[in-house]
Amino acid sequence: MGSESRYQVALVGLGARGYQTWFECLRQSSSIAVSAVCDSKPATLEAFAARHPSVPAYLSLEALLQAQRPDFAIVSVPNRLHPGCIAQLAAAGVPVLKEKPVAESVADFQQLCRYNVPIGVVFQRRWQARYTHLKSFLPQLGRILSVRATLAGKYDPPLDGWRVMDNVGTFEDLGVHMLDILVWLLGRPSSVLGHQAEDGPPHARDRESHVSLRWDASGIVGHLHVSEVATRKEEGIVLRGTAGSLHLDGHDIIHRDTRGRQTFHLAVESYKEDAIQAMCQDFGDYVVRGSGPFSTSIARMGDTLAAVEAVNASFASHQLQPVQPVPPGAKMNSHHDDMARHRFLLNTGCLMPAVGLGTRKPKKPRQTYDAVKAALSVGYRHIDSASRYNNEDQVGEAVRDSGLPREAVWITTKIDNACHHRVAESVDRSLAALGLDYIDLLLMHWPIAVSPEDPSTAMPGWDFTQTWEEMQRVVASGRVRNIGVSNFGIRNLEKLLSHPACHVTPAVNQIELHPCCPSDRLVNFCRQRGIHCTAYSPLAFGLPQLHQSPALVELCKRTSKTPQQILIMWGLQRGTSVIPKSVTPERIATNFDLTGWALTPDEHRLLSQLDARCRVYPDDWLPGQAFWEEDN
Repeated sequence: MGSESRYQVALVGLGARGYQTWFECLRQSSSIAVSAVCDSKPATLEAFAARHPSVPAYLSLEALLQAQRPDFAIVSVPNRLHPGCIAQLAAAGVPVLKEKPVAESVADFQQLCRYNVPIGVVFQRRWQARYTHLKSFLPQLGRILSVRATLAGKYDPPLDGWRVMDNVGTFEDLGVHMLDILVWLLGRPSSVLGHQAEDGPPHARDRESHVSLRWDASGIVGHLHVSEVATRKEEGIVLRGTAGSLHLDGHDIIHRDTRGRQTFHLAVESYKEDAIQAMCQDFGDYVVRGSGPFSTSIARMGDTLAAVEAVNASFASHQLQPVQPVPPGAKMNSHHDDMARHRFLLNTGCLMPAVGLGTRKPKKPRQTYDAVKAALSVGYRHIDSASRYNNEDQVGEAVRDSGLPREAVWITTKIDNACHHRVAESVDRSLAALGLDYIDLLLMHWPIAVSPEDPSTAMPGWDFTQTWEEMQRVVASGRVRNIGVSNFGIRNLEKLLSHPACHVTPAVNQIELHPCCPSDRLVNFCRQRGIHCTAYSPLAFGLPQLHQSPALVELCKRTSKTPQQILIMWGLQRGTSVIPKSVTPERIATNFDLTGWALTPDEHRLLSQLDARCRVYPDDWLPGQAFWEEDN
């Protein structure tokens, strides 16, 4: 990245970590510029201004936001101040990279997930070279059997410091870093048992902790030791597997075979500055360029939070605690200043443009190409296609001819019902037709696999869980960034999510959604499980029950907006992305005119309360059922 593309960052909090870690590290970066700082302590601010007069400094976050528009903000304030700072930044539309903890509670975590700005959590060890190398060597262990992690040292925090004043103990301060590494390396543990050494008065901050962990699915057992009263500094991990062991000792990585013989020794230089700068660079790319996923985006931190919550519960109860999954919260039902360019955060950490162009069933040759070209020219950055539409070649050609970089356009496509048993082959065909090297989102078009010879009959001996198993594999290949489903009701989602082969929760469920087909229960079911809903046919194909309804007619008069704009905004404010279809350049542009206006809560409710129920695309043409009454 050249100097002209430097990310502008606001630093909130100039305490020891804010200044010594963040400011001092980032001032050495060629791609990150600290464009403004704020701190509520006048003396701290005066001292900073004296040393760095060229950096604007503010006594309040409100004042900073009135004068500055950073690409993102780094929140480095005491834990108790996190919620207020993040709420203020989110209201201003500023992405946030926050210090740990992930959240103070599950409710706090879900609140963070609801914000319509990207939020990342600072676990910089994931960017340290020694840990990235360690992770890359895991396949050499065979099946992993056990893990032992240690983070210890001798440290006496000042009595007037935030750790003592806020009763932040060693596990909360240090242990969560190593616990996060274990989750990053091995996934969410199944159960934990924690003990804290009681060498202080009751309810005093802990100074030493021991945690036993177990991963039932893989049979891994583990132990985590954290201490600030150790006789020497120690940071390391030992992993043992069926093919040997890996030892991270400080900055050295050693592999030994099953007989204990050393097979290699790698000394890895890991500098704090490099990790901080790399993390901020990745976060800047994530929020500004849409690159992703970001390793510690809030939606990806549920497993770490679940493990932390279970450990804390075990400390309190002195009992074994299960580690329950934590679903992210539903997005807020509120509008954004520019909903057309809003992006929804998926459970993978990727940001998907909220408004896309649907391309189903073009009626004339080259019609899809012209529509996609027109859409991209007015600002659309999300194009929805499918193998079944037979137009992926036109979509790819229009994207290439637009002059936009590949990463600027989100491409969704779908596996045809007759190709459930040939997922990899279907992906190859789609990529060849699109002329692209990866797909942003691959969906299973319908949950019913049909015979390639006779689409009116179900594919014998095949189930959509097998299709999903194959879809999970193509993500690992790098050719597909995210996977999801389409036309899945609650019943089929429950079957998929409970299946032992389902290791990846669908990122998206694309379903027909509009005021006459709101599927409230289905949408809520998905939200509770971190599955984003995309509305296809959000305009209901001109259904008279909807387009001639007094409510929609009245709202068009009241707002001076078209019925299509009203219906698109209804879906967006509901927290769903939308993919309206049009082939008319004027209509394509009008549908995207969503800036600076929104439906009021009463207006939104007026459409939501319509009694008429009608589905444009039922499942009666398929040899199986996709929708049930319970979805409504």
